[in-house]
Amino acid sequence: MSSQLVVIVDDSVTNLKILERLALSLGVGTIAKTFADQIPALSYCSQHRPDLVLLAAVSAQGEAADFVARLGKQPGCAEAPVILVGSERDLDCIERARAAGAADHLLIPIDQRDFRIRACRQLQRQRATPHAEKTPAEKTPAKETHGEETHVEADRRHPEAARQAYETLLRLIDVLPRMICVTGPDGRYLLVNRLFASFVGVPASRLNGKRPVEAHGGPLARILMEGDERLLAGTAVPSSAEEEIVDRDGNSCVLLTSKALFHAGDGEEAMVVTVFVDITERKRTECDLLAAKEQAELANRSKTEFVANMSHELRTPLNAVIGFSQVIAGEMLGPIGTPKYVGYARDILASAEHLLGLINDILDVSRLEAGKLDLAEEVIDPAKTVADLVQLAEAKARASDIRIAIRREGAIPLLLADSRKLKQIVLNLLVNAIKFSHAGGRVEIVLRNVGGALAIAVIDHGIGMDAAEVKLAMTRFGQVASAWSRKHDGTGLGLPLTIGLTELHGGVLTIHSTKGVGTTVTVAFQRERSQPAPDSVGGGLRAAGQS
Repeated sequence: MSSQLVVIVDDSVTNLKILERLALSLGVGTIAKTFADQIPALSYCSQHRPDLVLLAAVSAQGEAADFVARLGKQPGCAEAPVILVGSERDLDCIERARAAGAADHLLIPIDQRDFRIRACRQLQRQRATPHAEKTPAEKTPAKETHGEETHVEADRRHPEAARQAYETLLRLIDVLPRMICVTGPDGRYLLVNRLFASFVGVPASRLNGKRPVEAHGGPLARILMEGDERLLAGTAVPSSAEEEIVDRDGNSCVLLTSKALFHAGDGEEAMVVTVFVDITERKRTECDLLAAKEQAELANRSKTEFVANMSHELRTPLNAVIGFSQVIAGEMLGPIGTPKYVGYARDILASAEHLLGLINDILDVSRLEAGKLDLAEEVIDPAKTVADLVQLAEAKARASDIRIAIRREGAIPLLLADSRKLKQIVLNLLVNAIKFSHAGGRVEIVLRNVGGALAIAVIDHGIGMDAAEVKLAMTRFGQVASAWSRKHDGTGLGLPLTIGLTELHGGVLTIHSTKGVGTTVTVAFQRERSQPAPDSVGGGLRAAGQS
């Protein structure tokens, strides 16, 4: 079979690839020569007299009509048929090029069967038209195209599948909710999707083949050109970045820009694929949330400071109430004429002391939230501290018919901690355990050596809690709503305060509870706070509070 030369002129790398494959599918003897620029294409045509020219209807160099007119003036090229390739938006340009002498046209996306019919028709007409014999330089043996046979054969075997895949790809790129553009090594657009063209306000057909600064300008053009240059030069790696720009309507917007290098094949120059995501609304929402968070934190700090100031103000008169009620109840200045007054004075003293305890808890919680609660650290013996606390709680345990037991597991180390706050932690847990235990029951305090670190567990076998109740109990002022809990006083600050004091020591408080079975609360301290005790006892048991 004699060879036939097809010259393809298009400034889009993607279109050149597609048209080259279509041309090679015309036969084994077909030779395809591609050009992105019209001037070298004209020079080549004048020397080699093509059998068919595939020409972009619109390119960066201008409309096809000018090229068709100039081609007809080249020696031996007047009879070379020209098939125009363009979109429906280029129909006016196609019409002008047809008037200038183009033989036919194809619309994108190209149907392969339609291409073969039209191209073969033009080639047959060309062969039927007498013209000068080609020079030896124009004749190329068929074996030179052997390297292209793989693509040709693939397209021949599955022409419909190849066309459908191409069309599907174009549609997918167009419907993706992202702005996508592909630029070549010279910075010119090779492919843009509908959303990108809409954003810059220029039709896609007028973007292809042009540089961003020529096509639309503005900050987006600068972002594209600078980023592409760095990526192609190897001074930057593919990455994502947020860019704040002003769009063509003068509105400020934020784009998340992602870039990647794409190599079509071995020896091919790299292309840059850029994807833009408009995250303006998301950034606005983030700013609103941050502002709301700052307002909430400010309000919380104001509330905390107010509570702390009020607590201080309330403690001053309470101290006077407690002091004078102690004097009256103890008849320090002489006997009281009416005995009932002594009882009243003791009631006043008990109520004032209870109120002072609540105020102290509120003040401690406020200090914790404000980060103003400090530790007065010292090395203490936790076993002795717990034993002292049990003596304080014996009266309450005895009144509730509860036994308290202390158990040690392993050599209990000394602890670097705030002695007063450690007592507050354990006492809060012990009082809660007694409060929610059944009469005749037992509460255990277990001191454990866990890998050299101290852990203190308070175990009761009382009413227990489910997961939702545990979560509620750990919130400030949270109290589990039940007939049992309403029998006992409390503000719901004890457990949250205990958690805060534990965390202030760098420890962790955990709760394991089962409804109707009981609750285990464990306070675990960091190993760095433990020091070996000089005379540690391996284990022991002490019971107290028996009624």
